[in-house]
Amino acid sequence: MQIKFIYKGKDFTDLENSVLSAYREISGYFRDAPRNITIRIHKTKKDFNKQLGRNTLDWEIANASYNNEIDILHPAAFEKESSHKKGEFLPVLKHEIVHLFVDELAKRAAIPKWLDEGFSSFVSGQYKNIKKQKNYIEESFCKKLGTPKEWNEYSSYNAYQISALFVKFLIENNSIDKLKQLISSLDKNYYYPNFQKIFQKIFNKDIEDAEKEFIEQINS
Repeated sequence: MQIKFIYKGKDFTDLENSVLSAYREISGYFRDAPRNITIRIHKTKKDFNKQLGRNTLDWEIANASYNNEIDILHPAAFEKESSHKKGEFLPVLKHEIVHLFVDELAKRAAIPKWLDEGFSSFVSGQYKNIKKQKNYIEESFCKKLGTPKEWNEYSSYNAYQISALFVKFLIENNSIDKLKQLISSLDKNYYYPNFQKIFQKIFNKDIEDAEKEFIEQINS
């Protein structure tokens, strides 16, 4: 493993230590690590947008790419230029690092967005107090949150929270190894009926039945 840390500032050493600490914590959940990770910290949203080649939304403060690169705003820029608080920097950084490990685990297969985001949120420790929040959950939500297009449509409507809660439910009622087995068994191209079969084989249960049990549990 080699991490290339790109940033210029007086707090270089502190941020580099945070990056390495986050990486070590996340790597403990996985056997195989992605190679040659690059992590860039941007002082301004303008520089962040320039690196990504697009204008990002207000809530977008970090991005993980398929070539094992992570771009993230400086903690000070979280509050100045986004809807996030400064204290969210480390959990968000961990979240993006998890994405790289999940891609490695999936062998570059297409991961349903709810699974990718929910697992990354769970492992990174985000949404720990989520049960205290009100959520609106639709029927067959996994089917509706599978592709990037669908995810973008629902991302402002509790998609992250619901996905994190459902992954937490699956892990607590089965194991984290089952979730990792699911990720490592995915097809190269995502097709919901095929994903249903993979889920059924691993969990011995239809995913829509698991969704119903999950909804009953969080409403009890």
